[in-house]
Amino acid sequence: MRTALLLVCVFLFSVAMAQREVALSELEVLPPGVTLPVQLNRALRAGKIKVGTQIVVKTTQRVPVGENVYLKAGAEVDGEVVASVGYSRNSSTPATLSIRFNRLRYGKHSIPMKTKAVAIANFMQVTDTQLPADGGPDMGNTNEANWTTRQVGGDVIVRTGWVGPVVGNNVVKVGFADHDGVYSLATPEPDGGPSFPHALGVFSTTAAGLYGFEKGSSLRSEDGTITVTGPGKSIELRNGDNLLLEVIAPS
Repeated sequence: MRTALLLVCVFLFSVAMAQREVALSELEVLPPGVTLPVQLNRALRAGKIKVGTQIVVKTTQRVPVGENVYLKAGAEVDGEVVASVGYSRNSSTPATLSIRFNRLRYGKHSIPMKTKAVAIANFMQVTDTQLPADGGPDMGNTNEANWTTRQVGGDVIVRTGWVGPVVGNNVVKVGFADHDGVYSLATPEPDGGPSFPHALGVFSTTAAGLYGFEKGSSLRSEDGTITVTGPGKSIELRNGDNLLLEVIAPS
């Protein structure tokens, strides 16, 4: 009886929270700190892709942009290639690929913005987040809605019906997952950034840098330009790779 009452209370609380949140109807300037998990739908190979090539990526989940306001999944982020340098025997310059995302489109509206890349995950790393954390059937459970999965960077999601807490390496709750995405907890930030949850996509709350790339590869973001370099003959972002972008300025 007590368990049933608890479940009813949890359900009613969830409904009340859902009713407080609304999808944004008219796009406004996003405050710095908003995170945008996005996925590439094409390959970008340094030295092969031309400077000036236009890129469009889409958000992979619901994105909180205010205390009770969010963007639906599928918002489009426009960008372009600004540097593409392949391997050369006569140069010590590593293979370099630079891109810049500068506009968000949502419905019939669009706004300029400047972003940095917090983390980038190879498509294989992305696929792994959809599998049970132990690499096999989750305690014999064949229902993926109830699997415990691992995010890129190490956090674990303990789901029941797709919903559940995100747990960090120290076994402390650091976020939550629902039917529409994965989020960090809403905590006030010392630099004045947004105190509402951050959208995480496939990433952990502590994710940073490159995941699934060749050893020696690096990620750098400066003034809205995102640069990846590689020690080999080339560096490539592939179809299905995921990026965690963070808004750093309106334009």
